[in-house]
Amino acid sequence: MSPNPEAMIRTAIAPTPVPAATSPVAPAPRAALRWALARVEGRRLIAHPLFVLGMAVSILFTVVGGSDGGGGLMALSGGIFLFVGAGLWTFVVACLATSRERRDGAEDFYLGQPMAPRLRIEAALLSTAWPALAGTALIAVAAITIAGPDLTLDSGDHHRPLRPLELAQGPVYLMFVGCLGVFVGSWTKRAYPALLGAVILFMPPVAWLPWFVYGDDVSRDVWDRDWLAGAAVGWHVVGIAGLAALAAAGAMARHDRRPRVALIALAALAAAVAGISLGWPAGM
Repeated sequence: MSPNPEAMIRTAIAPTPVPAATSPVAPAPRAALRWALARVEGRRLIAHPLFVLGMAVSILFTVVGGSDGGGGLMALSGGIFLFVGAGLWTFVVACLATSRERRDGAEDFYLGQPMAPRLRIEAALLSTAWPALAGTALIAVAAITIAGPDLTLDSGDHHRPLRPLELAQGPVYLMFVGCLGVFVGSWTKRAYPALLGAVILFMPPVAWLPWFVYGDDVSRDVWDRDWLAGAAVGWHVVGIAGLAALAAAGAMARHDRRPRVALIALAALAAAVAGISLGWPAGM
């Protein structure tokens, strides 16, 4: 029996069936995606030239301000990050990084990624821990250099041991200004809000944010009034952390309108008011 040419052609061009996947690949957990992106963004923040410049200025402030006991206390309490120090540049780079998607017109590209905008904002907020860790390392080295291994400041007849909460103020401040940068960047799509905010918030002679948070007054005698380092220093740290959480809630509200964000904002506002008022430097 002669073969059927038509059947042979159909057999030759018939596609080979592809076996169905027996077990579909499960998507990565949202927490894993959030932390992965936070690590990437955090490394970008601390490697940014502007942040490196800010840390260099903060090191210079440490050398200049740490030559005596009072200046050393101001420096180690976070003074090295004020004005044109690392705080300003942390705000700028966090704002630019968060607004990068809209400034580049890449919204459609990011929509095809596995992370929703809400998760990207949360990752950006977590990435502010990297500048805070860099500030912690600088404060630790400065504390040992200025106060010695026993962490005791000397100024004439005064000998004052440093406490961990005093040294925590600067890193918490860096996290606060980083969250503030994410907040501004999440609601804007231009670069100028970062520059304008840097001038209004941090640059002398305006610089109202360092004054509000730290009650900055160079004429205050840190030994008599014990400002930034008295019994209320714990409340001062709570106040700065509350401001950071308030800025974070404002950033999350850009893409997340669930009630829990409002609750976070209310709790953060209460902590900020209580902390700043109870930890306000003496004599203000």
